[in-house]
Amino acid sequence: MHNESVLHAMRSETSMVDFPGRMSALFFTSGCNFRCGYCHNPDLLAGGDKCYTWDELGEILQRFRKQWVRAAAITGGEPTIHAALPDTIAFLKKHGFSVKLDSNGSRPDMLERLLPELDYVAMDLKCSLDSYPALTGWKDVEAIRRSLRLIQSSARDYEFRTTLLETLHTNEELHDCGKLIQGAKLLVLQPFVPHENLPAIALRTQPRTRPSRLQEAADILRGYVQKVVVRGE
Repeated sequence: MHNESVLHAMRSETSMVDFPGRMSALFFTSGCNFRCGYCHNPDLLAGGDKCYTWDELGEILQRFRKQWVRAAAITGGEPTIHAALPDTIAFLKKHGFSVKLDSNGSRPDMLERLLPELDYVAMDLKCSLDSYPALTGWKDVEAIRRSLRLIQSSARDYEFRTTLLETLHTNEELHDCGKLIQGAKLLVLQPFVPHENLPAIALRTQPRTRPSRLQEAADILRGYVQKVVVRGE
């Protein structure tokens, strides 16, 4: 086992929205291999922060258990870039917690290793594969394709999710996204929301995605997946 977990921060309050159907503890890893201009956790991009020791994490889990919490969601940053992630998930499971993982899908080998232990996976489908390098800085688009397939074929439960940028997600782009996850169980659409600390300065003043555009996108994508949900209209 590694010397410490990969979890470096948490939300102190119990979450009702980060693990579908369950009250959960929400934990954050630091560091990410994408550079999305609209990242909602830009403070976590660099990495290198101190993480909870196993004793510290055990104490945190005990506090959540006293609140009847038996589930944990791990987000980032990008959790799968950390070698100690399997040890961290095993520790959570040992303490009686169901585990949900958020991922950008960049590391399918790690994802394949983890899937048997995960109760829920949420993977971001950012855009069409052709658009990934410009939007995220990530060029290995076949890794993304492989992760999408792995999740559809092997995850216990899962969702894909797309943050809709009106300047990027044209109808053609949406059709290309739909083809990537043909037959998937669930796709979640969520609006782009401008913030003053977004990495891309130009996006800080771009308008929030219109509810009407979210519904138009949902109508297009229902032709490809079993269910489309719009969150955060």
